[in-house]
Amino acid sequence: MQDWLTRTTRLRAEVFVGTPYVHVSPGEWQLDPDSLRGIARGNGYLEIPPMFQGCLSFQFAPQHFPPITPFDGPDQPNADRERWLLNRLSGDNVWISLKHANLSARRVAEIAATEGLRVAADFADPTDRVLLLSRDPAPPRLPLPIPSGSWRFRYSWLNRLGPATVFVLLGTAAVVVGAPVEFESPIANLLFLAAFVGAIPAAFVTNLFPRTTRVGWLAWEFNGLPHVQFPVRTFGVSVDLAAKIAWYHGYVLCGHTATQASGPILKFYKRA
Repeated sequence: MQDWLTRTTRLRAEVFVGTPYVHVSPGEWQLDPDSLRGIARGNGYLEIPPMFQGCLSFQFAPQHFPPITPFDGPDQPNADRERWLLNRLSGDNVWISLKHANLSARRVAEIAATEGLRVAADFADPTDRVLLLSRDPAPPRLPLPIPSGSWRFRYSWLNRLGPATVFVLLGTAAVVVGAPVEFESPIANLLFLAAFVGAIPAAFVTNLFPRTTRVGWLAWEFNGLPHVQFPVRTFGVSVDLAAKIAWYHGYVLCGHTATQASGPILKFYKRA
């Protein structure tokens, strides 16, 4: 059984996405009607008489219920940020976080067009807006094929490699302390110091990278495997944005767990 966060996130990412009419069963989604109505209003939907028994029906009517304003960058010239964007526009597919770019979606699209790229997908919530720029804006062919080979690096592992390095330093220091070496004490002290100083930052390695880079890494997680899970904090985006990007790649949010160290760990499965 999916938890409340999973169900409400899926409704925002998969159902109330701007289609003219939406029909939702409170029983199927295990949510009370008032909660469904609130999610609908927040996404620009007006309730209409039900068209099917046991369902609530809604019509997309942003003129009556303006959706929650999505994030957008400043729509004004900025030579430095436009130069930064041009330097990013290499390859066939480019992911851009508007929060990081500090440019509006309109301006990003205009600059991308000069390099032969168009907006292939647009994911937004109040915290950020993520654009996929592509030379071939057609949506991916779903379901994605299972990747060949038995191993593939995943960027969500980076925050685990940092703590692992700390443990290696501590282990090395312990070995040095026990070795009959003349300079064992200074070396061991340096290793212990490096381990303790780096212990906390090591758990947040990905935060050292720009937001746009991490968004691209997030999309890379949805690589065709049947199941995917990762701590959303690794990529610095909201749960809603992660779910929307997952849905675009043919994945459904199916649950989450939470720890104090890593925050929500989202779980997805590939839909057929």
